[in-house]
Amino acid sequence: GLFMDQRENRFDLRRWCESRKERPQLLNLFAYTGSLSVAAAAGGAITTSVDLSKKYLDWARENFAANRLDPEEHDFIYGDAFDWLKRLRKKGRKFDAILIDPPTFSTNRDGRVFKADRHYTELVELALGVAADKALLFCSTNMATLPTADFRKSLALALQ
Repeated sequence: GLFMDQRENRFDLRRWCESRKERPQLLNLFAYTGSLSVAAAAGGAITTSVDLSKKYLDWARENFAANRLDPEEHDFIYGDAFDWLKRLRKKGRKFDAILIDPPTFSTNRDGRVFKADRHYTELVELALGVAADKALLFCSTNMATLPTADFRKSLALALQ
């Protein structure tokens, strides 16, 4: 569950969290085993990790404990990222950093299909609804068939 291509990102994220005057609130969508959440928590962040898999969220909790971080000090939310972004916005939650690193393709328990090349813009738009002023927005994709220019275009559309 530890992707080597994200190594520098984990390091930079930890440093960013350490540099904050106050403990940052971080939202990790599609958290998988929580490696980015662990890095942020090690840097002092209070993290909220969202994933469609209870199994992977349990693994994330184990990764927190293995890194001497108390998982009870952080939130682990089982469910669809799109649904939770709407719920978190309705609750008035704001995050200083939002991590978006979805799989190329997934289907939630209601049959909703996510494809990175089709739905990334909508995902970022929803994430902006829970972003604090000057929030860090980390966007990544592993979709090899998505040209970099198209990925950047989808982000630009969301940020307009």
